[in-house]
Amino acid sequence: MTNHTSLSRCKLRDGESRTRNVNPAGIHLAAARVAAPKHMALAIFALLLFAAPCMQGAKLTTVATFDPTQSEIPENIVIDRNNNLYVSLLLSNEVRKITPEGVQSTYATFNGAPGSLTAGLVIDDNTGDLFVAYDPAGQNSVIYVVHPDQSQTVFATFPVGAGLDGMTPDVFGNLYLADAFLGYVWRVSSSGGTPEIWLDMHAPGSLQAPGPNGIKFDLFQQNLYVSVSYQGIIYRIPMKGSSAGTPVVYASNLTPDDFAFDLLGNLYVATEPSMSVVRISPNGAQETIASAADGLENTSAVLFGRNGAAILDLYILSASEPPVATSHPGVYLLDVGLPGFPVSIP
Repeated sequence: MTNHTSLSRCKLRDGESRTRNVNPAGIHLAAARVAAPKHMALAIFALLLFAAPCMQGAKLTTVATFDPTQSEIPENIVIDRNNNLYVSLLLSNEVRKITPEGVQSTYATFNGAPGSLTAGLVIDDNTGDLFVAYDPAGQNSVIYVVHPDQSQTVFATFPVGAGLDGMTPDVFGNLYLADAFLGYVWRVSSSGGTPEIWLDMHAPGSLQAPGPNGIKFDLFQQNLYVSVSYQGIIYRIPMKGSSAGTPVVYASNLTPDDFAFDLLGNLYVATEPSMSVVRISPNGAQETIASAADGLENTSAVLFGRNGAAILDLYILSASEPPVATSHPGVYLLDVGLPGFPVSIP
């Protein structure tokens, strides 16, 4: 990877370990098993012991680049346990795989007409299956399962006119999807089949003015968070068993696309047209940690790495929309000095 630009956070000396000789997989598992809110303070204390962020300086680096002349616009990202990246390319009917060494290969392709959209991604750590939210132009939206042998099956089918966007799993393997066109949050059982409207957010949108867009659970899966882009709001939706509680405004006055949590509850938001990444602390304070001044274009999604020191790395998708030949779409990396919350089917 090559240096892209410099910021002002945490620069490591040669040979210095960012994870202080801990087992990140064990920490992720332990954190996931802490189910009661009263244990949160203990979890946070343990995390601070090994991952207190330093404040000396940091670097945004280039992980991979795409070809804007081929309409390669990165839309969503998921990361497996070996830290392979899978990136959906919004307009080109493709999911690209990127190894930790930066080697790219086509992992899945689809045959929709021009105007089809390849969007949200989820990985199943147990099977290696990749779930892909796909909106073929003029046809029913679907979730495909791409198996490790790269064969494909349809997992769920949605109405024509849906605009599947972000997608995230719960601990049982059920999938939740933000519908940027119809204004819903869909839920699909872990066994697939007919989707249900889990929540009508009364926020229908379009390609130009997306409705529900990004979607993630918090660490203990007590709340589901959904961004509604054209409103400039991220909502927190309490979980009432398997049902949705009343949405409340969690953050506003930004242009949110997809987002990710670290293990301390900070939220990292790709701001799309604002060309930045904003960190929102649990107390609501907002801080821009990377921007157009650092070389970012429209930022569509962020996610933390999964393996070794990469758990401190935030991967950022950036591209010009619509694509222009002089743009530099790609995946960029920022060491934020705090461990991220992994997003996968356990």
